Amino acid sequence: MWFRGIFYFQPDASLMAGAPFLYQAHAVAAWVFLGMWPFTRLVHVWSAPITYLWRPYVVYRRKATAPRAPRLSPPSRTAS
Repeated sequence: MWFRGIFYFQPDASLMAGAPFLYQAHAVAAWVFLGMWPFTRLVHVWSAPITYLWRPYVVYRRKATAPRAPRLSPPSRTAS
């Protein structure tokens, strides 16, 4: 009944009060997951559901490169 009330936009929190704790925890975890969905990479599953499975991870920093040799300054030109 409680879950059906959500779909009718008439939730009744008193119905959830009598539910077992594991069901309440499950419902809270589901709402947290749905609330976080738009702020994660999972939101892209709606735009390209097939290719999403094989997309590489987004890397925001460059990979470490081998250190370069120090640059030598050009020889100074002095009047002789």
